[in-house]
Amino acid sequence: MPQPQINFNITISTMASSNEDEAVQLLLSQIDAIEKSSWTTVANNNNKQQKKQSNDEVNITPQMRRARRHVQTSQCYSSRWRLCPSNYYTLTLDERKVILGVDNTSQLCKACLFENKNYKPTDGSVVDPTNSQYYLVVVQYVESIDMKKLASELRGLRPSGPKRLDPNYFSDMRLAPEDVSEKLTGYGHNGVSPFGMLDSTIPIIVCKNIVENVRPKFIWMGGGDKDWKLGMAVSECVSALNAIVLDVSEPRTLLQVGGTNCNTVA
Repeated sequence: MPQPQINFNITISTMASSNEDEAVQLLLSQIDAIEKSSWTTVANNNNKQQKKQSNDEVNITPQMRRARRHVQTSQCYSSRWRLCPSNYYTLTLDERKVILGVDNTSQLCKACLFENKNYKPTDGSVVDPTNSQYYLVVVQYVESIDMKKLASELRGLRPSGPKRLDPNYFSDMRLAPEDVSEKLTGYGHNGVSPFGMLDSTIPIIVCKNIVENVRPKFIWMGGGDKDWKLGMAVSECVSALNAIVLDVSEPRTLLQVGGTNCNTVA
């Protein structure tokens, strides 16, 4: 009677595949533990500074991971993370300044997504920062976007001549709806970060007043979650994001009619 044949190659291959899967899962769990330890250390240090007691485990979201990994791969050595209290956005800018440990409210920034309602694609296969449907603008809380300046500066990205866009081309720039912003950036309200956006083709604009006037030259912005803020040297922020620096903002007290508060103080 013939003996049944055992395919040892398949058996060994299955075992190897199983061992590899287990090794990958083990590695992922170790990475997850390291990340949780890192985030929790930051949170505990924040609580000590704020004289609060908390043993809660930090809930790490994919958005937080994405923002942090972009910062890390960009080698932003000046970066800091800060866990803020849940009532952060009910506080005044002066109170937020104390929580973040900064000298001036001018160091507090946010990122707002704008859409050009007059956008017309030129070549779908080419990413053109001088003609984008969307722009993410990093602006100080103490300032607002001047829409006339924004339109003029965007048009000025192209040199004078036949390739420069029509004078009215950027005349209808609007804040993108929250659902659109979340879809493109990957971040929800009050958590938008210029780092780790889902759509990495969106040009990022840093207001000129941040680069020229903020002292010390260190800013805080969204960290991918409404409760987390990311701090960084201005020069590293601009360099890591390959940002376009444009003169598009004005102090709120001097803002003329036609500006926007870019989602207000919150």
